Amino acid sequence: MVAEQNSGTITTTRQSSRVHLAIPVFVYGSQEQGDPFKELTDTLSVNAGGGLIGLVTPVKKGQKLLLINLKTEESIQCSVMSVHDSKAGKLLVGFAFDQCSPRYWGLTFPPEDWDPAHRKRPEQQ
Repeated sequence: MVAEQNSGTITTTRQSSRVHLAIPVFVYGSQEQGDPFKELTDTLSVNAGGGLIGLVTPVKKGQKLLLINLKTEESIQCSVMSVHDSKAGKLLVGFAFDQCSPRYWGLTFPPEDWDPAHRKRPEQQ
């Protein structure tokens, strides 16, 4: 995500499209009291710069987390960008990678200016 400042307000814009995909991840972090936590969850959506997960453990915006992608066993540092309550009883946690890693999820994301209307389609006979 990129932060933009417009007339005194800060908004965030996504660097790439979101893909709704459940990828199992271990999430490591520290609770407010400093105690470490580890939680197994699945992503709800991902993009080239981060994603969205559901957590039972409370976290706060700006908090550092370590994610381990269980499909690839790769780890990556990230920062919590947003936290929202959900009806499912978990917190919806939006996060951004601390270092650019567009291939972390094992996907290739289309460029920002990609328009699906312009993709090649088979010619009809």
